Amino acid sequence: DGQGSRRQDERIISPFLYHMVPNEAHQYMGAVRLFQHFGWTWVGLSAVDNDKGDRFLQTMLPLLSENDICYAFIIRLPRWSYVEELIQLLLQHWNSYAIIIQKKANTFFVHGENPSFRVLRILLFLAHFTELPPLEKVWIITSHWDFTSMSLQKNWEMQTFHGSLSFSVHSDQPLGFQEFIQTLNPSWSKGDGFIQDFWEQAFSCSLKMLMEDEESACTGEEKLESIPGILFEMKMTGHSYSIYNAVYAVAHALQAMYKSTSRRRSLDKRNRLLLQNVHHLLRNIIFNNSVGDTIHFNENRELVAGFDITNWMMFPNGSVVRVKVGRLESQAPSALIRDLKPFL
Repeated sequence: DGQGSRRQDERIISPFLYHMVPNEAHQYMGAVRLFQHFGWTWVGLSAVDNDKGDRFLQTMLPLLSENDICYAFIIRLPRWSYVEELIQLLLQHWNSYAIIIQKKANTFFVHGENPSFRVLRILLFLAHFTELPPLEKVWIITSHWDFTSMSLQKNWEMQTFHGSLSFSVHSDQPLGFQEFIQTLNPSWSKGDGFIQDFWEQAFSCSLKMLMEDEESACTGEEKLESIPGILFEMKMTGHSYSIYNAVYAVAHALQAMYKSTSRRRSLDKRNRLLLQNVHHLLRNIIFNNSVGDTIHFNENRELVAGFDITNWMMFPNGSVVRVKVGRLESQAPSALIRDLKPFL
């Protein structure tokens, strides 16, 4: 299939590439299992307008047909990188909003990326100034698409997505992480321009020394917990958890390598063996991280893990609550959903 051939190409082109999330194709069968569980047999599909979206549709459409599920429409979501492209994209894709409204399907399965989500949010924002009715769909979203917003959009309503389900990269909370987040301050991060840029955008203030308008100056005492959850979450997200595990996996491989006298001698002679040694150890590594999750890779160098099924609750004040309502076991045959709980 398309996903399998792509993974094979990756192994040839990048033999040292490891995936810190399970193969995304498991989510497609997971979505089919959700459709069957709730009796949703008439659904809409959306895919980002690029090669990834093409592969998604090539895999998803046969799955729907094989499981007696029909699709009412297919929407291709745009990607944009520059502001000057935005107006043209909005004009081109405005009809997509009308199509979604007109169709009777109540379930909308979306495969997208963050840039395409931002375009959709702008469409939803502009729809408030028209006579078009609000979207009333159950959204099911793949793990690539999260609900983080640009600072420009942080106060825009998110009620449209209230009750959405997403396949989220599994995450947990390492001990001390939330306390660490609460200590973040732009003043102690010298040389870290990211935190300073984030601080200015999140709190709509400036850290520059010379200010014409002192009221818009950052004090450095702003509280991250006051930021709307749609812009910044105080808990570790799945993407951050993947980075956390990647660092620990490499650290465990390096530790194992330097414990071996024979390997250390070979490194003294030929430093170029470092990468090969780490690669060999990563392929066979298995350990428990600080929260007790087991970390190891399969033969395709993909993390052996499942996806959390997350229910998103969006409130008018901008707060966001995400609740784990189930789990997709990606290693089980034909995708197995466990512990599915009632949700909004």
